[in-house]
Amino acid sequence: MIRVVLDTNVLITAFKDEYSYQKQIIDEAIKGNIQAFANNQTLRENSFILKKLIHDTEYQKELDRFLRQVNIVQNKRKVHIVSDPEDNKILESALEAKADYLITEDKALLELKKVSGVKIVEPADFWVGYQESTGNDPWKKWVSFVAGDRNGKN
Repeated sequence: MIRVVLDTNVLITAFKDEYSYQKQIIDEAIKGNIQAFANNQTLRENSFILKKLIHDTEYQKELDRFLRQVNIVQNKRKVHIVSDPEDNKILESALEAKADYLITEDKALLELKKVSGVKIVEPADFWVGYQESTGNDPWKKWVSFVAGDRNGKN
């Protein structure tokens, strides 16, 4: 199963658009198709920030479900790879979790591309790769449909 760490900016962006890549990733984690990881401090901060920003009770319930099933990691080693301590903290969590991906919209983190086996990607890039790896690529289904396979299995 794919292991991910989601940066706070991904969670914040997700609540703005029900159909965003960020929201789709959260939905997959809630379904148990993706394993999400974070440290306790980040979870508390995320919960605090999101409660202030989100006023839609249904979305708040979804986020609570997501936050409850996040796997907790303890950041045992410190890294100083980027200048922002908060960015280093999220990177530490990804390294401790042995995550496959750190999903973020933070430019400083994205510039790293990969650290000790953890790929650092934007939500859209993660989602496209995830869809392809699970065989659920909607573009392939559409092309098959247009090509004449009405079941999208061409």
